[in-house]
Amino acid sequence: MMKPSIILLTAILTITPLGVLAKPFTAGLSALGREHAPTAFRAWMKLAEAGEAEAQNNVAFLYERGLGVKQDYELAEEWYEKAAAQQLPEAYHNLAMLTYQGHINAKNYKKSIEWFTAASELGLTTSTYMLGVMYYQGQGVFKNARKSLPYFEDAARQGDPRAQYMLSYLFQSGESNEAKESDFFKAYVWSSIALAGGFDKASSIRTAAGLELDDAQEDEATTVMKNCLETEFATCL
Repeated sequence: MMKPSIILLTAILTITPLGVLAKPFTAGLSALGREHAPTAFRAWMKLAEAGEAEAQNNVAFLYERGLGVKQDYELAEEWYEKAAAQQLPEAYHNLAMLTYQGHINAKNYKKSIEWFTAASELGLTTSTYMLGVMYYQGQGVFKNARKSLPYFEDAARQGDPRAQYMLSYLFQSGESNEAKESDFFKAYVWSSIALAGGFDKASSIRTAAGLELDDAQEDEATTVMKNCLETEFATCL
């Protein structure tokens, strides 16, 4: 069986302004949208220096990408750390990705896991997905597909199509259980959900899983998939 197409993530820009500073924060987003990164940098830097975590995260994002300012991973780390100190989940995630990609901390995967965990515990689905990736690939931990399962399942139930795809792969391949037994019903359901979310790579898994189901099973799986989506995973597998 082919290996899964694991999709890695990049830094996350904060886009939800808070409180009385919403207007200048939004002005930075608007400037960046018009490809006026220097203007965005100036707008967010004023807020960042005033202690606004969301702006600190975005200033770090610009330093990381070299948008409107000279690329500087150390300054990106510094500003992400300021935002993370205020428990901003995106900042923890971005620190984890900087480390994961080897830009800081010499690609210390254990440190990445620490920061992804902090972001995940604060409710950031993308970090939960990345924890699944790290367990599946054995990065900073012993490689263990079964231990990746709860992370992918958690993120999948929060609507992440990448996690839904990985969940379907684990059920199809049998890597979801110690007996290595495939669960084509669940593989069909989760690949269908991923496809509904626009993750086209899941089509091959749904096709293969569908070949293992009879018509009644496929109809039942389709009904389960629809219930999952209609109830936002409140009633699902």
